[in-house]
Amino acid sequence: MFVGSINQDLRALVSEVTKSWDTDSVYIGCSGNFTIERILKERGLNLYGNDVSLYTCTIGNHLAGVHDHVGIQAEEFKWLEPYMEPGADRIATLLLCTSMLENYHRNESYFIRRRKAYKQQWPRLHEQTVEKVKKGIDGLSLKGFWSGDVVEWANMCPEDAGFISFPPTYTGGYEKLYEALMEVFEWSEPPYTLFDEDRLAVMVEAVKQKRFWMMARDEPIAGLEGYEVGKIQTSLRSKPLTVYANQAPKRITMPRQKTEILKIPRFSEEDLITEESVLSVTKISQAQMNTLRSLYLNPGIAPASAALNLGVLVDGRLIGAVGLSKSNFGKSEAYIMSDFVIRPVRYKRLSKLVLAAVVSKEVKLLFEQVVNQRIRAMSTTAFTDKPVSMKYRGIFTLSSRKENPPRLNYGGEAGRWTLKEAMKWWQNKHMKETR
Repeated sequence: MFVGSINQDLRALVSEVTKSWDTDSVYIGCSGNFTIERILKERGLNLYGNDVSLYTCTIGNHLAGVHDHVGIQAEEFKWLEPYMEPGADRIATLLLCTSMLENYHRNESYFIRRRKAYKQQWPRLHEQTVEKVKKGIDGLSLKGFWSGDVVEWANMCPEDAGFISFPPTYTGGYEKLYEALMEVFEWSEPPYTLFDEDRLAVMVEAVKQKRFWMMARDEPIAGLEGYEVGKIQTSLRSKPLTVYANQAPKRITMPRQKTEILKIPRFSEEDLITEESVLSVTKISQAQMNTLRSLYLNPGIAPASAALNLGVLVDGRLIGAVGLSKSNFGKSEAYIMSDFVIRPVRYKRLSKLVLAAVVSKEVKLLFEQVVNQRIRAMSTTAFTDKPVSMKYRGIFTLSSRKENPPRLNYGGEAGRWTLKEAMKWWQNKHMKETR
C-alpha cells in the first residue's frame, strides 16, 4: 500500500536492535512510509519523524497532530478537491495519485485511457484506500514531525536519544519519484539540499555522536567501517543491504536457492549424433533448472525464475537447457532468459542446436500453453562488448546495441521450424566436432 517499504528481514533487525536501547525517545530520519515508526509503536517510546516529500510530510503531520495546508494547483485535477479533507482522506488521495500520475506527461492513448479510468472509478478506489490507510496508521502517533533536511535533522536531535535512518542511495531519487505530485498539488515545501555523498559524510559524523544509532544502505557507507552488524539480501538478483549500528548483535540473511537433481542422462564426449538422431525437449522444474545453471553457467550471472524451463535432449540425453519468460517489450513475444549447453561434449557448436530447438514449433506451443496467448517472436540479450554474438548469429537478428553494461539485443521468429527440421539444419551447417 505504501511507497518505499523496507523488507521483512530489515524490519526484524530494527525490532531486535532497538530492544536493547535504554532510551525513551527515538528519532527517525527519512521516515518514508513510517515502517520504522510502526515497528516501534507498541514500545511506549516517544517517536519523532522526519522527511521532505509531500506524501510523507502529509502523513507525518497528521500523526503528530499538525494541521498543514495542501491544495490543488493543476486545473485538470480540481475534481480531487472533495477528497482533500485532512487526515485519511487526503493521505488516500495522495497515495492513489502516486499511481495515477505515473507517466503524467505521456499523451499516448494508453496513458490517457488509464488516467480517465482512474477518474471514473475514483469514488470506489478512494473509499477502499481510505480504509487501508486507517488500518496502516491505526495506533500510531508521533511526538513530533519535522519537515526538512535529514542532515540538519541528524544534527538537531539530542545525543542521548536513539536515531535511525535509511537514507536514499540515489541523488535526486525523491524528486523523480514525486515530480508529478509536485506539479498537481501545492504546499509549503521545506527547503533542503540534494542528498549526495558529501551530505552523507556530514550526516554520518552527526549520527555517530548519538547514544544509540542505526543506519542501512545498499551501498557501503564511508566512515562507518567496523560498525557493520548485518547483511541483508532478499533475492539472488537484489542488491544486499549493509546495516550499521553502534550496539547490536551481528546478523546475516541471504537468499537460498532451491535445487533438485535432474534424473536424465547427460550427453558426453563419447556420444555421437547421427542421421537418425532425434531432437526433443522436456519440461523441467525451476529447482532442476537451478541445479543445471549452477553446474554449467557463469556463477556471476544472477539467477531468475522463468515461466517455462526446458531440457533439450538428443536421443534422450540432455545436451542443454533453456528458460523462457514473457517479454517486457512485446505482447506476443517470448524472452529467452537463459540458454546453455552441458560440458564437456565433442561438438563445438552444440549451443546452436539448443537455440534451434528454442525457435521450434513444439517449444512455441508449449510456451503458448503456459502463458495462455499466441507467441509470434522470441528475443534475448547477449552481454558482450563484441560487435556480434556468433552464438545467436544465423538464428536471430541483431536488433540493437546498448552500453552500461555492453549488450546486444537479438530477435527472431517463434515456431520457425519443427524439432526434426531444426536437427537437420544444425547437422547440415554446424555439426563440427572439437576433436
